[in-house]
Amino acid sequence: MIKALTSKIKNLKMRQRMFIVYAIGCFLPLILVCIFMFNSERHSLANIQRANENRKLEERRDEIESTMDHAVELAERFYFEPQSQMVGLTGVGGDDDILVDYRGFNRLSEYVSSYYKDISSICIYVNQGTVDRVDNRNFKLITDTIREKSWYKNTVLNEGRPSWSYLTNIATGRRSIRLTKILYTPKRNIAGIISISIDPALTNDIIEETDGYAVMLLNGKELVHSNFDIKEGEIEEIVDANGSEKSDFRFRKSKCYISNVRINPRYSTDYYDIFSIRSYDDIDSEIRGSARKMIFPIIIAIVVMAIAIVLLNSWFDRRIRALGRAMHRITTDVEPGDASSDTDDKKHDRSHAGTRRKKRNVDISDTGIGDARDEIWDLYNDMNKMVTNMRELSEAAAEERLQKEQLYSREKEVEFKMLTTQINPHFLYNTLENIRMLACINKEKEIEDISVRLTRLLRSSLEVGSELKTLAWEMDKVDCYLKIQDYRFGDRITSDISFDKEQAEKYMVMPFVVQPFVENAYVHAMEDMEEGGRIEIRAEIRDDMYLVIEDNGQGMTGEDLKDILDNMNNFENLDRTHIGVVNVNQRIKLRFGDEYGVKITSEYGKGTRVEIHMPLIEA
Repeated sequence: MIKALTSKIKNLKMRQRMFIVYAIGCFLPLILVCIFMFNSERHSLANIQRANENRKLEERRDEIESTMDHAVELAERFYFEPQSQMVGLTGVGGDDDILVDYRGFNRLSEYVSSYYKDISSICIYVNQGTVDRVDNRNFKLITDTIREKSWYKNTVLNEGRPSWSYLTNIATGRRSIRLTKILYTPKRNIAGIISISIDPALTNDIIEETDGYAVMLLNGKELVHSNFDIKEGEIEEIVDANGSEKSDFRFRKSKCYISNVRINPRYSTDYYDIFSIRSYDDIDSEIRGSARKMIFPIIIAIVVMAIAIVLLNSWFDRRIRALGRAMHRITTDVEPGDASSDTDDKKHDRSHAGTRRKKRNVDISDTGIGDARDEIWDLYNDMNKMVTNMRELSEAAAEERLQKEQLYSREKEVEFKMLTTQINPHFLYNTLENIRMLACINKEKEIEDISVRLTRLLRSSLEVGSELKTLAWEMDKVDCYLKIQDYRFGDRITSDISFDKEQAEKYMVMPFVVQPFVENAYVHAMEDMEEGGRIEIRAEIRDDMYLVIEDNGQGMTGEDLKDILDNMNNFENLDRTHIGVVNVNQRIKLRFGDEYGVKITSEYGKGTRVEIHMPLIEA
C-alpha cells in the first residue's frame, strides 16, 4: 500500500505536485491557525469565565459574611444587654425562682424590621418553668426533643461561641442558614439559646443565578443548597476535585472546571463552601457562536487563496510547459552536427558554421516563456548556452577531425610522390658510403664529412615516425643540416646553436620541427647575401618549451607575412612554397592544442624571427 502510494506520488505531474505543495503550504497553516485560535479563545474564555465566577462568588461571599457579622453582632447585643431591659426579668431569689414577663416584649421584632434587613427572624429558646406566661412568637420552649437535635448539642458544646447550621425556620417554614448561641445568667447558668435565621433568598439567589452547577456545603459535607439534584457520592467528588492540584476534572461525563469560595463566620469554627462547576461544553457553544460570525471572512479568505493558488499554479505550469517546448525546439530546430564523410559537405559545414550557430539560439519570446526574469528564464538561458556550447564543441571536434584527415591526406600525397620517385634507401646509403670511401682514399675530408652527415640526416628523416624525440636528438639533426650548408655557403652565412645539453636529454619535442625553418632561412632569406648572414637557433626552457630561429636576412613585407600567417591554418589556400611551415604548425596544434604552435615575426630588410611553442614534456 505504502509502496504503491509512493510510486503514485513520484509519477505525479508537476502541476499536481505544485497544487499539493500550495495546498499544504496555504490551507494547512490556515487550518492550524484556526485550530490554534479556537483553543486559544477557548482557554481565554475559560479563564475569563473562571475569573468572573470567582469575582461573583467573592462578592456574594462578602455579602453573606457581612450578614453573618450582623447576626453575630445582634447575638452579642442580646448577650450583654441588661436583663431588665432585654427580657423584663422579674422575680426574687436565685436563678431557679426567675420568672420572665414576656408580655409586651417586642425588641426582637424591632431589630429585624428596623436594623437587619437580611435577617429573616430571631427566636430565643428558654428552659421549662419560665414560659408559663409566654405569648410571644419570638420565644420557644426547650423540650427534650430539641435537646436531642445536633444543632442544640453543637451550640452547648461551643460554650457561648456562635454555632452555624442549616435548618428549617419554624416561623417561615423555609430552610435557611441559622446562628445559635447560648445566653448565660450572671452565674453562668444557661438562661436560653438565641437563634438568628438569615434570609434564605440571600443564599438561594447565589446558587440559582450561577451558570452551570452550583453547590453550597456546610463544613465540607452537609448540603445547604444546590441548583441541581445531587446524586450519591457527588459531594465527595466535588470536594476531592477542589482539593486536587488539577483545575480541571470530569463531572457527569463532561470536562469541567471548578471555582470555590469559603465563608468563615466570625468567632466560629464552622464554615460554608460555595462551589461553581462549569462545563467546557458551555464555553465551546459560546465559541461556536463566535466562530459562526467568523466563518464568512474565513470562507472568503479560503476562496481568494484558492483562486490565487490556481492562477499561480497555472502560470507556473505554463512556464514549465513552455520550457519543455523550448527544449524540444532547441534539440529539433537545426540539423545534427555530425560530420559527413564527404569532404565537400564538411567544407560547406565549416564555412557556414557561424551562420548555423546563430540560428541555434532560439528567441525566448517565441517559446512562451515570456520575459519574466526569474529562475525559469535563467534556466532556459543557461540551457540554451549549454546546448550552443556543446554544438560548437561538436563542430570544433568535427573541424579538428577534418584537419587531421586533411593532414593525413596531405602526408599520404607526399608519401605517394616520394614513392613515385623513390630510390631504394639501401642503394642510396651504399652510394653515399662509396662516396665517403673514395673521399677517404683520396683524403678529401670535406667530402667525407658531408657524406657522413647527409647519411645520418637522410636515415633519420626516412625512419622517423610520429613519436616524440629528445631535444638533443632534434638539435643534432639541425647541426647536421647546418654543417652541410656551411660547405655550400662558407663564410657568407654563419650559424650558432644554443641549448643546455643536460636539459636537452630530459625533455621531448616533435621531430623535424626546426629544420624546415632553418632551410627557409637559407633558401628565402639569405641565399643572395654576399656576406654577413647569420642564423641563430636556441632552445629556451621556461614553463613550456620554446625553440627560436632568428636570421638577419632580407625579411618579409607586411603583406607577405600576413599571407603566411593567414595560410598557416588554411589548407584550401595553401601556398605550396610554405607547405613545410604550415605542416609543422598543424602537427603541433593537432597534437598539443590550439594554444601551441608557430609564431612568426619579420621586418623587411632586418630579418625574421620564428618561435616554436610546445608543452614541456619530460622524457
